[in-house]
Amino acid sequence: MSRPSVETTTIDVPPKEAIIDTVTVHTCLRNCMGNAGLAAGCCTVGPRDYIIGPIHDSAALLERLSIHYNRDVPYEEIFIDFEEGSAMFPERSQWQRPECFPALRLADNPDILPCIFLAEDNLCSIHEIRSTTCRSYRCEHLNTITAAL
Repeated sequence: MSRPSVETTTIDVPPKEAIIDTVTVHTCLRNCMGNAGLAAGCCTVGPRDYIIGPIHDSAALLERLSIHYNRDVPYEEIFIDFEEGSAMFPERSQWQRPECFPALRLADNPDILPCIFLAEDNLCSIHEIRSTTCRSYRCEHLNTITAAL
């Protein structure tokens, strides 16, 4: 039988949010979607019927990017709109749905089709200013793990 939780001063227990952040980073970089040794699945399209969008705060993200890069960042550099995206992947149903756009532009790597902000180390190069879509995304595997915390 369990005992009720109590406050203690004998050990430093990190806040739940910090634990969730640590578990999220570990899971996303070492056990992506429950697959040991894989990383950054939500930041790559690959062969699946998946899209990195819609990005609901596209204008705000462009503002943050312009400050970050110290230059005016045009929409077309960062986002794919419906017309372009539906033509890129005519066989993928997610790319044929206007409500899935704007999507983040993909880098030139035909095997995994990564987000343009995914760095070689599988970390987001704009993590601190990323979109709300990216900030709030949790795969089912990660939701299951963090729900237990």
